[in-house]
Amino acid sequence: MTMSVTELAALPTAPTLSRGLREAAQYAGHGPHMALRRALFGTTTFEDFAAVITPEHAIAEGVALIVVGGLVDPEVTDQGWPDATWPAGYFAQRVRRAHEAVSGWAADHTTEQLAHLLEAAADRAQAMEAAA
Repeated sequence: MTMSVTELAALPTAPTLSRGLREAAQYAGHGPHMALRRALFGTTTFEDFAAVITPEHAIAEGVALIVVGGLVDPEVTDQGWPDATWPAGYFAQRVRRAHEAVSGWAADHTTEQLAHLLEAAADRAQAMEAAA
């Protein structure tokens, strides 16, 4: 049996996206990607999170990047938000696009601005969670 990105992210072991993004704002000094990993995985050390990471955590990181990326580049979310119709390959492409958008944005902005961006993404994620 295969599961969609949305179904995997809805499993009980998945971190709440809005909570993870809000916590990532506290770690903005680590940069966008390490802040997300610290918030969603509990650490930025690969050896530490590799032992405990679940597919749900990896999907949450990808969806978080899409939410953040959509705030800085509308083309990241021009095809909508991840749902059951997204095959894994398409999800990976959108995550890559979001990763590039967030990386480029972060290179030209301060840590404080990144924290604000992550907070705005948390607000957007919370609104999406409430609508679901």
